Amino acid sequence: MPTHCLISFGSNLGDRDTVVARAARLVDQSGVVARSIESLSASSGAQSTEATLSGSGLRTSRLFETPPIGGPGGQSPFLNAVAAFATEASAAEVLDVLQHAEQQLGRERNDRWGARSIDLDVVLHGRLCGEAPAGRRGLIGGRGPIGSAGALVVPHPRYTARKFVVVPACDVAADFCDPRFGWSLADLAAHLDAAPPSMALAGGDDALRRTICERLAAEHAIQIVDADAVASGTPIQDACWGESKWDSSRPWVSPSVPRPLRENVSDVDVQSVMRGCESVRTLGLPRLIARIERTTEATRWPAPHRMWPSSWRWPEYRLEVDDLDWAVGEIASALDSMCCEARPVTDDGDWW
Repeated sequence: MPTHCLISFGSNLGDRDTVVARAARLVDQSGVVARSIESLSASSGAQSTEATLSGSGLRTSRLFETPPIGGPGGQSPFLNAVAAFATEASAAEVLDVLQHAEQQLGRERNDRWGARSIDLDVVLHGRLCGEAPAGRRGLIGGRGPIGSAGALVVPHPRYTARKFVVVPACDVAADFCDPRFGWSLADLAAHLDAAPPSMALAGGDDALRRTICERLAAEHAIQIVDADAVASGTPIQDACWGESKWDSSRPWVSPSVPRPLRENVSDVDVQSVMRGCESVRTLGLPRLIARIERTTEATRWPAPHRMWPSSWRWPEYRLEVDDLDWAVGEIASALDSMCCEARPVTDDGDWW
């Protein structure tokens, strides 16, 4: 049975418009995009979300221009877009198509967050949650076997922090729901806009979480807040670590997840949180829970039920920590990407 799939496009090298358009055509002609689908529930038969994918073929968002985040300096702005389509292909088979398209369009994998001619990712694939089976054709491009650091994981473990993905996605899939925490993409976009970027760290051990927070403060001027103390009634200005005064306009991180999110997120009025900043300051609620895990070559990320516990109904971001310097830079870039400007440069999705 066909399911819905969401993929992302990005380019900031060469003739960006031409490259992104060629990428869309390659995907559309690849055979993974289902045709003549009248209406498809985004729940794929489980826990209906009332989201639908109507029509047929590849539905694309407007093109958006966004600033480069992280990576080497001197990069040009990115062109970003998202496409939604129905498919009978597995997530791994869709990734296979995307990586073949990247190769055809000259993609070279060098620096993370660096410039690239084209970047294509699987964002969502129905209600699939966890590591994706390889499917009939397997994986290419160094993503690696199941259980490795490079295995395909859906939903994309870091898309929730990428405004350059979430905002375009609302053009074509605003009612699609993330199967991990149950929010629609429209709700997630509103949530990211409701307050400055913030993350509460979960997983790992207390020493690792504190080290990451302290380095973010020292190297990237990110505020540290004890979100658990705020949720227990401490004024947020008194729960801010260090000598600097609390600045409500700046990003912050917490070494712990506040109690309302740990114990029963259903007790939190999510809609009131998304309506403005005051409830966020009162409750000490972060935009995202950043679930981290220290890993080695022998101990890669654990099973999906440990990645995203089903009892936590809050947007999450996942990060494997096998290199502390890289992890600190990655979280700093994620906080930047949560508030980056996404400026539409086309009137509609008819650009390819």
